[in-house]
Amino acid sequence: MTSQPTDFTTISPELLAEAFEALEEGIAIYDADERLVMFNQRYKDLLGPISDMIRPGMHWRDLIHGCVQRGVVSEKHESGAEWETVSEGDRDAGAKRTEIRQLDDRYFELSYHPTKSGGFVVTRTDVTDKHMAEVRAEERDRLLSRILEANPIPVVMARAEDGKVVYQSPAAVEMIGVVEDARPVFIDPEARPEYVRRLHKYGKVEDFQTRFSTPNGRKISVSLTGVLTEFDGETCVVSSMTDLTEVQEREALIRRVVEAFPAPVLMNRSDTGEIIYRSPELVKLFGENLDATTFYVDASKRKGFLEAVRATGSVRDYRAEFKNAEGEPFVGAVSGRLTEWNGEEVLVTFTRDLTHELQIEEELEHQREQMFQNEKMMALGGLMAGVAHELNNPLSVVVGHAMMLEDEVLDPDVLRKTKKISEAAERCAKIVKAFLTMARHEPVRMEETEINEVIETAVEVARYGDSLGNAEIELALDRELKPVCADPDQITQVVINLVLNAAQAIGENSGHIRVLSKPLKDGARIVVEDDGPGIPKDIRARVFEPFFTTKGVGKGTGIGLAMCHRIVAAHKGNISVEAADAGGARFVITLPCNKADRRKMVAAPPDEATDKTAHILVIDDEPDVADLNAEILERGGFSTHVVYNAQDALDTLGESSYDAVLSDLNMPDIDGRGVYEAITERQPELARHTGFLTGDTMGRQSQAFLGEVKRPYIEKPVSPKELREFVTRLISGSST
Repeated sequence: MTSQPTDFTTISPELLAEAFEALEEGIAIYDADERLVMFNQRYKDLLGPISDMIRPGMHWRDLIHGCVQRGVVSEKHESGAEWETVSEGDRDAGAKRTEIRQLDDRYFELSYHPTKSGGFVVTRTDVTDKHMAEVRAEERDRLLSRILEANPIPVVMARAEDGKVVYQSPAAVEMIGVVEDARPVFIDPEARPEYVRRLHKYGKVEDFQTRFSTPNGRKISVSLTGVLTEFDGETCVVSSMTDLTEVQEREALIRRVVEAFPAPVLMNRSDTGEIIYRSPELVKLFGENLDATTFYVDASKRKGFLEAVRATGSVRDYRAEFKNAEGEPFVGAVSGRLTEWNGEEVLVTFTRDLTHELQIEEELEHQREQMFQNEKMMALGGLMAGVAHELNNPLSVVVGHAMMLEDEVLDPDVLRKTKKISEAAERCAKIVKAFLTMARHEPVRMEETEINEVIETAVEVARYGDSLGNAEIELALDRELKPVCADPDQITQVVINLVLNAAQAIGENSGHIRVLSKPLKDGARIVVEDDGPGIPKDIRARVFEPFFTTKGVGKGTGIGLAMCHRIVAAHKGNISVEAADAGGARFVITLPCNKADRRKMVAAPPDEATDKTAHILVIDDEPDVADLNAEILERGGFSTHVVYNAQDALDTLGESSYDAVLSDLNMPDIDGRGVYEAITERQPELARHTGFLTGDTMGRQSQAFLGEVKRPYIEKPVSPKELREFVTRLISGSST
């Protein structure tokens, strides 16, 4: 059965009146003469003081006058105009919403709607509760704002997703300045994501310590306490900040002073002797004991010392017989006083071994001998560097001739022997480079680097001497690893540091260190792991902080890993620590390719290398090296002129025409700088095709000169292929 549409023209007046009365709003209809035609009871009730006046035919102005006379509204509107004028203005304008306040502090919302017949419809709604709720909300907001503005604790609210700052308290502005984005404030770019991750996981984070870089250039240590909240439909992080800079500086200063203090300092519980703190000197004297009562040969002596301290508050030079770290007795003097720590009585003491005073001459002699040994080690280090440089020239001859023989010899037996000579020479060259790497201190020099070669060099350096103890090193290098743009010397330092740290963690026990390389989609990964004791999970996040060490008081500076972190960060990479599968520690380094910074080798155009024979001037004060280099170049199709003296080389400049100059850097009388300056003065164009072959890039003068002129150089020993490619680039004018 199909329902028929309702014919509203047939609805009875009684039904319309019933619907009219059911409305929650007061509603009234006025005709074109502004007289009341119809209204519901709600309209009359909302005009209580003049409800007896409300009847059909009542004029609009009479209603306004009645409201004024009977105190519904004041004579004057808040705007200063007459109520009649204001009401007519709202009505004539067809205002949809107009809020008024009556003298009884009630609020009403009026709306006026014109009718087609020239009259109008008025609705009246009591909005007192809504208005008061809004007032209370505004008051709460103002109160909260005043509290936050007066709060001395810096508070910041930022969006969790993108770090946009929504609110900063005045204290926060004073602390870190005006900040629009919270992310750049964190010095460690991984710190804020980790902070937000913990907030999402736990809901609240307390004492999250990190470092900020403020807009005015300050670097500060801070502790963050934060919660997540919703604001404008987005998740925000509300954080209070505490500046830890002064606290950490004070703590670091106190620690440095106490640990550098030459006396054995001890803090222990007075009643039990349980040790709370001991300085490195105390450990040296008494060993790793956990109970101060075991220091005494006669335990009753400690009781006597404690009684004396309690009697006077402090005691100086209380003599007793003690047991040193080896369990041997010695006469010492202990001084101390009682104090309070964490609500309990503790004893702070320092002890002197009087045996040393009795044997002072022997101790001084021992110290002089120790100093002499240190001086010898320093001299030996310098000698090693010098020997390494001196070995470069003969090694260049051996390496070069061995490699050329490999290309010439056809007899298998001779070729096998030649390869053995070549391999031995290359190993010697690698050791020399390892010595130089160990001693070299250079600024960052980004270049295309074979990471596997860097790792091998670092391991060679780490293996030198007995630095590894009983630890064994295993290499697992991926030979498909592509080069990355990096400073090979600094990355070598990082790997050396990590390997030696692993060896120190293993200690005197037997253990294994594994060094791996793996390719990444856009870079390389280096992993150094060991099977030592590992690093506790709760402190792994702090191992890269300056001055934080896990090696115990006095056994580590806390600088090495901080240096590694800075070097890796300078390469736009990342270094992290985690637990190794074997139970030790695993350090993971990721290095990007840094394609934008990579310096590309520029080869000479084919026609420049093939259409004519290039004429090369070779200068080296070592005849064997000079002759070898000339022979290598001539076999590569170059024409060479060899001189063994820089002055002779300069004399030939006006007599012959050269396409490139290959000069040694360190020579007697006139060195590489003198040669380059003379060429620049006489033949400026040839200076663009001048390069250096040297075994000394460590010297300050050499570094300063090469950095100043920015001319290409290659380090001895060098393979024939490398030398020919280098000269080819010189001919093309490449400065790489």
